[in-house]
Amino acid sequence: MVRLILLFILLFLGYTLVSALLRTLTGNRPASPPPEKTAQGDTMVKDPQCGTYVPRGDAVTKVIKGKTHYFCSTACRDAYRGDES
Repeated sequence: MVRLILLFILLFLGYTLVSALLRTLTGNRPASPPPEKTAQGDTMVKDPQCGTYVPRGDAVTKVIKGKTHYFCSTACRDAYRGDES
């Protein structure tokens, strides 16, 4: 049992070293989390159809009864029924 644990530890250390070496050689870095604000400083708006947040500048808009709604895609915009029904 002890030999199995030692073998597992050695395999894990080997994998860690090899993956670190490959990342260094290829220049791949772990993905950083997305910024809280977009580069343009846009505010995030919530899609009323699916609930996804999207930068206002990238959103697809639809005006319903004088109120502008923001959508993540044309599919969500077309599927939204909201106040129209």
